[in-house]
Amino acid sequence: MRDLLQVPGARLVLHAAVAVVAWLLLVGLTQVVDPLMNYYIALMAMYATAMFGMTILVGLSGQVSLGNGALMAVGGYVFAVTTLNWQTVPFTSIEMNGAWAMVFAALGGVLIGLLIGALGARLRGPYLAGLTLGVAVGVPAIANRFPELLGGETGLQLTVPYPAGGYAATEALGDEFFAEELPTEQLEELPTEQLEELPTEQGLSGDDVLTMDNFSDAPAGDDVLTMDNFSDAPAGDDVLTMDNFSDAPAGDDVLTMDNFPSDGDPAAVADLGTAGTDSLADVGDAAGASDLGGLDGIDAGFILEQWQAVLAISVACIVAFLALNLVRSRQGRQWRAVRDDSVAAAVAGIAPGRTKISAFVVSSVFAALAGAVFAQILSYVGPGAFGLGLSLSLLVGVVLGGRASLWGAVIGAALLVWLPEFVLRLAGDRGWEEQVTNNAPNLIYGLLVVAVVLVAPGGLVGSVQSLVRRARRTSATSA
Repeated sequence: MRDLLQVPGARLVLHAAVAVVAWLLLVGLTQVVDPLMNYYIALMAMYATAMFGMTILVGLSGQVSLGNGALMAVGGYVFAVTTLNWQTVPFTSIEMNGAWAMVFAALGGVLIGLLIGALGARLRGPYLAGLTLGVAVGVPAIANRFPELLGGETGLQLTVPYPAGGYAATEALGDEFFAEELPTEQLEELPTEQLEELPTEQGLSGDDVLTMDNFSDAPAGDDVLTMDNFSDAPAGDDVLTMDNFSDAPAGDDVLTMDNFPSDGDPAAVADLGTAGTDSLADVGDAAGASDLGGLDGIDAGFILEQWQAVLAISVACIVAFLALNLVRSRQGRQWRAVRDDSVAAAVAGIAPGRTKISAFVVSSVFAALAGAVFAQILSYVGPGAFGLGLSLSLLVGVVLGGRASLWGAVIGAALLVWLPEFVLRLAGDRGWEEQVTNNAPNLIYGLLVVAVVLVAPGGLVGSVQSLVRRARRTSATSA
């Protein structure tokens, strides 16, 4: 096997085969799991993409970075700004889509990586950590300085993606779709002229209690509609509820306008008397999945979480393929030489400064791609999504998984996604207070980092590799 790998191009083919097989297996997994699991898979792939760059920067080149979350912010914002403001690729007539936006996000990563790498090339230890910490705090705050372009503190809301990639224009999705999807607080922030354009056919829909004012021929008044307003109704002061109707679903909810279909929905009117457990079951089956079927240009079977998972997996596999080849190439050997002894590397003809900058650029590109994927998972970019906590989480994941191994990045990504979920379930079983539940994951992360640094400095993967080497030495000695 070793002889085959010495053939020119053999290692490249092997790495490509590994990436393709991993992609096929993971994409196949997304077809059989529920939307929530697809969401978790997308997060894991996104974190792994960012931590592949952290592995190169921290593990191979020996540079400490507390600012990769800010590098992700660069990718996310470049992606959002290009998709929302550019109809075509600059200097061409090619229509702008998600793939091109990710290319521009990677270019943004190159530029910010060159800048930070050049500033930090002569720094090491706590000084380099301080520089990257300043980047982690300062870069997301830039959005507040340019609210017209970057959305300020509220960020930018992205449009819904098509299954084939790219982003649907607002006109294609329709005003009614966005009017139903926008939360109340976002509707309040819209300008008056935009609010006037929202559809009003359904007029009375809402959660307000049904009152006499909702009926055109009813006496004026603000009293809640009760049984006393009906001449043939039993006397009483009880508020009118669904229980007063013989063919209505059982329940104690106050009758609201949501219980009546709109005039423009004849199908709903026809089905009003037959609504029952079947319709409730249909709603339950659809819960948890963002099914965008029925919109122009979007497949009826399209599930957003599955699309996001496939996208994140595809990017992660491409980045893993690039990282594998870089780690095992001449460039990877130069990174390790500078990490172990920069003076000796310089004597051997390796430029330490240039080598450190190249590591920063590669890590920044990977982080920017992860940020672009993160923006599509959230359908949003904002300062709060790329705060200092994200940068620290990436560093913690690399340390726990193993900072010198790409497998360590994958394990660290899994820990970042599943550890909070495990804590939430444990808190639900034990009845912990909300404040304790919210801070428990951070406490556990800190304790794990301390334990790993003291007991297993190489992380989980490094510990396993050490055990395997010891076992081989023992077997060789005994033989």
